[in-house]
Amino acid sequence: MKIIAHTTEEIKGEATPPSSKSQTIRGLIFATLAKGTSAIKNPLHSQDTVDAIRACRALGANIMVKEDRIVIESDGVPLLSDTTLNTGDSGVTTHFLMPVTGLRGPKGGPITFDCGAQMKQRPVESLVTALQRLGLKVKSQHKNGHCPLQISGELFGGKATISGKSSQYLSALLISLPCAKNDSVITVNDLQERPYVEMTEMWLREQGIVYTHTFSTPRNTTTSASGHSSSTEEEKGERKISQDIYTIKGRQAYKPFIKTIPGDFSSASYLIAAGALFDGQVVLHGLDMNDPQGDKALVTILKEMGADIEIQGNKMTITGGRPLKGMKIDANAIPDMVPTLAVIAAVAKGKTEILNVANARLKETDRLHSMTEGLTKMGAKVEETKDSLTISGGKLYGASVHGFNDHRTVMALSLAGMLASGETFVDTAEAITKTFPDYVKVMKSLGAQMNIR
Repeated sequence: MKIIAHTTEEIKGEATPPSSKSQTIRGLIFATLAKGTSAIKNPLHSQDTVDAIRACRALGANIMVKEDRIVIESDGVPLLSDTTLNTGDSGVTTHFLMPVTGLRGPKGGPITFDCGAQMKQRPVESLVTALQRLGLKVKSQHKNGHCPLQISGELFGGKATISGKSSQYLSALLISLPCAKNDSVITVNDLQERPYVEMTEMWLREQGIVYTHTFSTPRNTTTSASGHSSSTEEEKGERKISQDIYTIKGRQAYKPFIKTIPGDFSSASYLIAAGALFDGQVVLHGLDMNDPQGDKALVTILKEMGADIEIQGNKMTITGGRPLKGMKIDANAIPDMVPTLAVIAAVAKGKTEILNVANARLKETDRLHSMTEGLTKMGAKVEETKDSLTISGGKLYGASVHGFNDHRTVMALSLAGMLASGETFVDTAEAITKTFPDYVKVMKSLGAQMNIR
């Protein structure tokens, strides 16, 4: 499928962005580990949610899906009636459920942990190594450190060190280790995407889980202005490499809950950006600035660039047409915003540097590459390094661009197509079902010149 975008002059109206994917899937997994009946109100209905529900059902949860809620009944102890668990292309579901399979007890036999073709390209070595230290036996079937995996054994707990390149590795352990037989100490090197871990910690606190979080003394590495590590004297600047230590008490249990899921700032980013970039006024509902979602930082960034955004409770009003100016943005905590920020930068006045975001290469696709390729085809001036994009604002032109089957790349490039002169075709548009199935419908309701076919 393709999204066909045409030059758009004005965006106006009201919309409610989809619910948070990260919060919905966390809710499904916490509910699967809780004995009793839980309810998730205002959940996200998307392909990632479907993948998570299918996997949680395979682990023994009885899940009833309704329009306004998902009800989960569980015995609290993961079971598996089949020898294969498939998590589709949902990275959150895949990473979070790997250690959960180790909570089946000593009688839990080996299973094949499988996923979609896209997810099989994403690395899981660091999480696998940590799980092996914590009691599980994990083998990569193709011996390449990727899924599918054969998992057996029991998650006992203990000590392990894990990479912080993906926050999902740490969150996966934080969710499962409270249910392990022994206490655990997890050391995380250079934690990135920190707000997603803070989201997991919020759930743990609400559940009364006992754990401690401390920081070791950071060590410094010399970096250039673009964020590259270096030891040469002519390059200057220092980046602190942090170490986080989590001590988690074992033999704890989760309790059933009822929770309402807020709007998703990641999905809303295209609506927020459109509201700022085009003439008109957009009112968005259901976005909670007090929620720990890191991608709410886009609002602050846009304001610093010159956008007119007002917030009253869960209502956000964006008055567009204000000139935006380029700036330096450390996007390490918000890699999902890279595609949206890249499009904004392509038309902002001056130069924008999106820095310290090598972790954007580890998503559904390499988003530094995908946005460089797409925007360059549309006439933008983009400089790509291993962990940054530097983009000079200017005029965009319609083109046929590749969406890389990545929902965020597809939606961002369609937004660029609305800003460009002429017609823009973005392929692999079916990817939007992953998190924002009604994206084109919502954008058209606001006046976007856009179709999907």
